[in-house]
Amino acid sequence: MTIDLPTPDQYGQDISRDLRTRINKKLSINENWMSFDQYMNCVLYDTEFGYYHNGSPKFGSAGDFVTAPELSGLFGRALAEPIINIIEQMRDPVILEVGAGTGQLAVDLIGTLSAHSVYPRYYILETSAELRERQSSLIASANMKVEWLDSLPTKPIQGVVLANEVLDAMPALCFTKQDGKMHPLGVQAEKGNFVWSPGKEDYELSKIVKAIEKRLGYVLPDGFRSEVCPARDAWITTMAGIIEKGAILTIDYGLTEREYYHEQRNSGTLSCYFKHRMHRDPFKWPGLQDISVWVDFSACARAAEKIGLSVAGYTTQGQFLANSAAIQQLGIADTEDEMRVVQSLKTLLLPGEMGERFKLLLLSRNLLQNSLPGRDFRDRL
Repeated sequence: MTIDLPTPDQYGQDISRDLRTRINKKLSINENWMSFDQYMNCVLYDTEFGYYHNGSPKFGSAGDFVTAPELSGLFGRALAEPIINIIEQMRDPVILEVGAGTGQLAVDLIGTLSAHSVYPRYYILETSAELRERQSSLIASANMKVEWLDSLPTKPIQGVVLANEVLDAMPALCFTKQDGKMHPLGVQAEKGNFVWSPGKEDYELSKIVKAIEKRLGYVLPDGFRSEVCPARDAWITTMAGIIEKGAILTIDYGLTEREYYHEQRNSGTLSCYFKHRMHRDPFKWPGLQDISVWVDFSACARAAEKIGLSVAGYTTQGQFLANSAAIQQLGIADTEDEMRVVQSLKTLLLPGEMGERFKLLLLSRNLLQNSLPGRDFRDRL
């Protein structure tokens, strides 16, 4: 199927061409094949030409997508509620935001916390120099204090690790089932283009998928395609290792395991975003489009419990926002700001928009009480 996407400017085309050359060199020394997680890592995180490092616009009307904090300050005000409940249990609390985007969420959170006389230390861990510069400019203009980290703290912290739209951008393994066997889906070069290419049956991948089938209670059919992301389990383990007391709060596109690997969802969840157009071709304009894979929140919950974290909350973004104090306090006035907030509610709350697709998962350690506003869906995990 032909994908109707706008043509990048010459600068973007040059970036994509140079990244293609770099990937082709990697393929040439590996029998013209690489696993999809390796490809995804290249196109998103190559330190020179990757999507998150090459300077191409990402957020807002000039970019490829819009996140909840850019739509409305309501999102940050609502997130402040459970965060306050958590950090009030600590003497010297910390908020560590991983992958802070434009910095808008940090500005909204710090402002809301300050209004409640809550003043945690605020750290941002950002690997993209371009995004760090953008965050710094916005936060400085708001006259707020934030410290940027190059790596995780070496000493355990008490506080909250916050990750909004981070897990979906982690490189994932794609697989397909053929003749009852699990094969990784990788990438090869063909006539100047990158194309999908099944690899040899992989024991570790087969082990992961067979465990999924056992929990589901049925065998996935031949032709089934989907993804797994061991990198997310490793991320949760790493973040848990720095938390002495506190929580990990993640917000992202996602599903439970039973929804994710439903027999009718037989082409996976991989999505690409270019100039606000969603499509499913990860080989179009490498380095210039975002690539994401939805989050299996059941896998995240299992990884957390395995290392001693409690699954303290799981709900949809729509449920969370609709039951937050922030929305109850929302005034309706004939002002441009209030009208903008009202217009953003449709995208933030409705099931066909972000309301149902985005979920919040709260993982905690050594907390007396913690919860998320809205209906509790932990029984689905």
